[in-house]
Amino acid sequence: MKVSSIDCRRLRKIIRKECGSCLIVDCRPFFSFTNSNIQGSVNANLNSMVVRRSRGGPVPLQFVIPDEKALFRLREGSISTIVALDERTSHWQKLKKDSVAQIVINTLSHLGSGANICFLKGGYENFRSQYSELCTEAKPVELSGTETEKKANTHNEKLSHHKPDYDQGKPVEILPFLYLGSAYHASRQDYLSDLHITALLNVSRRDMQPTKGLYNYKWIPVEDSHMADISSHFQEAIEFIDHVKQSGGKVLVHCEAGISRSPTICMAYIMRTQQLQLDAAFDIIKQQRGVISPNFNFMGQLLQFESEILSMAPTHSATPEPATPCVPESATFFANDFATNFNTKNFEPSIITLPTSYLQSVVHHKFKLSPITALP
Repeated sequence: MKVSSIDCRRLRKIIRKECGSCLIVDCRPFFSFTNSNIQGSVNANLNSMVVRRSRGGPVPLQFVIPDEKALFRLREGSISTIVALDERTSHWQKLKKDSVAQIVINTLSHLGSGANICFLKGGYENFRSQYSELCTEAKPVELSGTETEKKANTHNEKLSHHKPDYDQGKPVEILPFLYLGSAYHASRQDYLSDLHITALLNVSRRDMQPTKGLYNYKWIPVEDSHMADISSHFQEAIEFIDHVKQSGGKVLVHCEAGISRSPTICMAYIMRTQQLQLDAAFDIIKQQRGVISPNFNFMGQLLQFESEILSMAPTHSATPEPATPCVPESATFFANDFATNFNTKNFEPSIITLPTSYLQSVVHHKFKLSPITALP
C-alpha cells in the first residue's frame, strides 16, 4: 500500500473536517506521549522486545493500536485515514528500518482495509510548534506525604483526564493473589480495600512506607535505568510474594508508574513459579496492563533469568495459579522468534498449560497440560 507524507497544515485540516474517520497514531515513547500529544491520538506502545523481534516487519495489530475503541473502528472499516508520527522525522522514507514508526507503518500497510496511510512531516514537535491549540499537555501526578500535595492529588482524581494513562483505573490482577499497578494506586486505600490487598511490594527509588501496621510492606530500591541490576532482587521479591500467598493475602507490586520495574518483577515471578518462558510471561502481563514497557536492560536480565530456568530442573513446588492466556496472534509472534534463539532440548518444564495456538507453535517443548484458566 502506498504511504504518503503530509504536512502539519494538512493534518490540521483532517482533524477539523475528518476527525470521525481519522486515526492518529503517535509512535513516540510512552512518557513523551503522556506528557504532550495531539488531541484524539493513540500511542503505539511497542516494547523493546516487540521492536527487536519484529525485525522491522509487521507486528500483531493490538501492539500498534492498544486502544480498544480505535482498534474496533479500524477493524470495522470506519477509518479512512491513518496518520503516523514520531518526534521529528522529516519524511517517512528517512525512518530507520527498526524504528517504531516504520514498524507501525509496515503493520498498518498490511491491513488491506483501504485506509490511506500517511506520515506527518517533521513529527510531533513540528506540529506542536504550529498548532499548539490542538495539543494536550499533562503532567504526571507527583506523590508526597504533605497535606498540600495530598489535596492536589485528590483534586486530580476528580479531573481524571489530566492524569497520565498509567494512573487510570485500578491495579490489575495478574494472579488471584498478585496485582500490578503504580505508586498512585498504592496510595489509594480505597482501591486496596476493594481488592483486599494485604501487602505492598515497592520497587522504586523512594520508600513510600504506608500507615504502620496496615499492610505487610517491602521496599526494594531500584532505579529505572540501563545500569540498574534488578535481577539480583528477583529471589527476595519472589519469596516475599510467595509468603503473602501462603498467608492467604494479596500483594500489589508497584514502582512509580507501573510500567518498567514492577512488571519486570511480576514477569520474573510467573516465569519462576509457572515455569513460563519470557515471551509468554510478557504477553500475559501486557494483556492485563497494556502500558507496560520494561526498559531494554531489564528485558536483557529477564532473558538471562529465563536461560537459568531453562537450564535446570524446577526448584519450586508452587502449584500453578490461574493466569491470563496469551492472545493467539501475539503468542505466535513471540513463539516463532523464540524457537530460533534458544536451545531447549534439555529442558523439562513443570506441568503448565498454554493456549492451543501457542502450543502448536512450540510443540518441540512437549508440555504436559493441567488447568491454567483465564481470569477477567
